[in-house]
Amino acid sequence: MKLSSLAGIVGESPTLNLNAKTAALKKQGLPIVHLGGGEPETPAPLSAVEAIIKKAQTRKIKYSPAAGGHELRKAVCDYTKRTYGFDAAVPNVIVSAGAKQAIYNFLLCAIDRGDEVIYPVPYWVSYPEMVQLAGGRPVPVVPAKGIEVSFEEIQKALTPKTKVIMFNNPGNPAGIVYGEDFVKKLVELCELRGIWLMTDDIYNRLVFGGAQTPSPFKYAKNPANIVAINGVSKIYGLTGLRIGWAVSADKEIIAAMGRVQAQTTSCNSDVAEAGALGALTGPQDCVAELVKTLEDNKNILMDEYKKIKDIDVVEPKGTFYSFVDFSKYNKNSMALADFLLEKVMVATVPGISFGLEGYLRISYCASRENILEGMRRIIWALDKNAKDPLKIGDIMIKKDW
Repeated sequence: MKLSSLAGIVGESPTLNLNAKTAALKKQGLPIVHLGGGEPETPAPLSAVEAIIKKAQTRKIKYSPAAGGHELRKAVCDYTKRTYGFDAAVPNVIVSAGAKQAIYNFLLCAIDRGDEVIYPVPYWVSYPEMVQLAGGRPVPVVPAKGIEVSFEEIQKALTPKTKVIMFNNPGNPAGIVYGEDFVKKLVELCELRGIWLMTDDIYNRLVFGGAQTPSPFKYAKNPANIVAINGVSKIYGLTGLRIGWAVSADKEIIAAMGRVQAQTTSCNSDVAEAGALGALTGPQDCVAELVKTLEDNKNILMDEYKKIKDIDVVEPKGTFYSFVDFSKYNKNSMALADFLLEKVMVATVPGISFGLEGYLRISYCASRENILEGMRRIIWALDKNAKDPLKIGDIMIKKDW
């Protein structure tokens, strides 16, 4: 049977593929170090765990409202007020099965076939695929220098077909934090031109050294064109709950997203919603603890990079990723990632998945021990003068390259 044309254009998720491949190799007993991961290893917040147990003990595990339970949506309103300074009401919020679904729902409701969606490079791997699935045309904007796009470069990419500008702040894969000037100008531009501005803020509280992620609502005269995406996956380490949300002053876009959701996934897991509610309304010290752990890990990783010649890395200001230019070793990032996995059993993510060749995304949300061990192997693999052999557990590796 012939598949649809849509099925033919959608690629697999490179990060999910990597997770599956790494898990399979570990099952074979190989001492794999996973430095490509996108989820914290910290335990779930106790408030979330207790809320899930309490919900399960009721033995009432049923359908939830299509747009999310009222209590959880109200908690998102409170979070939005604290975090963004925007006074949202329940009809301004939709809760979805992860931030990813919220983004896709938004795109389905915001763009028509052929409309253009602009986003900075490097970008999160799913942006181009989701835009294409929604019938739009992805317009990645490559920075002229380095890994941070300027406002002027975004502005230059606009055409009469531009319908949406979206960006991740702080950004996966490079930990870039777009500052006040960039956000302010972007808000003003989108408002002037009647363009949707979607901010993917899933990492917005995971920032270091006093950095802040500016609220787009702060600069809007009329924020009806702003849609802010967030969730519990990253800041609480609750990736397995699959709970995210979208907030907008435009109740019509939220209602439309709710109708799409009702006809596709129907609703979210009410057990997962209970856990998310527990995280949002419980003690928040777990977020500060996670930030401290990530910042310590980031500093360790940055020190390890100093031991490698001919690489370039901008120190991340947020998230739990670093994006490293290894092009002087291999301009083909897929080949380099495969080389490191095959030869020294370290998993990284190729930069081409994020729109920039020659880079690798290396995560620091792994344990301190795994970061140091993974970097020990990478440093050895890339150093032509390193002594043979390298001992990994009970395995002795000799260079054949």
